[in-house]
Amino acid sequence: MTADHEPPLRGRRLLITGAASGIGAATARRAISMGAVVALVDRDADGLRSVAGECSAPWFQLDVRDADRVAIVIDAAADALGGLDGVVNAAGVSTIAPFEETNLDLLQFALDVNLIGPMLVCQAALPHLRNGTDATIVTVSSAAALQPLANRAAYAASKSAVLAMSKVMAVEFAPDIRVNVVTPGAIDTPMVRNSFSGDALDRVTARYALGRLGTAEEVAAAIIFLSSTESSYMTGATLSIDGGRTFY
Repeated sequence: MTADHEPPLRGRRLLITGAASGIGAATARRAISMGAVVALVDRDADGLRSVAGECSAPWFQLDVRDADRVAIVIDAAADALGGLDGVVNAAGVSTIAPFEETNLDLLQFALDVNLIGPMLVCQAALPHLRNGTDATIVTVSSAAALQPLANRAAYAASKSAVLAMSKVMAVEFAPDIRVNVVTPGAIDTPMVRNSFSGDALDRVTARYALGRLGTAEEVAAAIIFLSSTESSYMTGATLSIDGGRTFY
């Protein structure tokens, strides 16, 4: 690759949560291939070791619900990279239950991981991002935040909340830090595969204009775009990567 065509993320320092598998892992691989240096964060130590072995990237075990450890780990990751230019909040959980069976424990679990976790990560990363270059935050919400599904009250509520919170951050942090959101539909990841049984996934994809599951790599491509200067006039945006689910 010539100097005239340098990788779009050359030298950018990114922290990615949920990096042990799925969208987070795909984003880490793609970011590194495009010139970024990346810190991998997840609660799954075995998965982190595997991805880190592929990418030669520093990794940090963290459950984003652990408020006492989030700042410690984010600071350590920033130190390992020599600072932060971007954060990708890809850690998340999927919950399924009929509304009448959605108890407070299930709702709190979804909110803790999908909303409070990204909040804590962003708060801890903020001082580093303010010292970074063209700083960005990208949060992975869900198409369920835009068109909720049956049996997903806790999940849809948490993903809607993190979308709204990200837009507030976009207003508060502008113009120094750009904050955008991606809302994936059904993506072929372990979390999605484990959320459906039998022919349920076929019924889901039948509602999609493109008629198939998306891939983690397709979502990662959008996250990389929003983490690069190629999206320099975008903040507070919601980018749907859902095969047409939200209009079809």
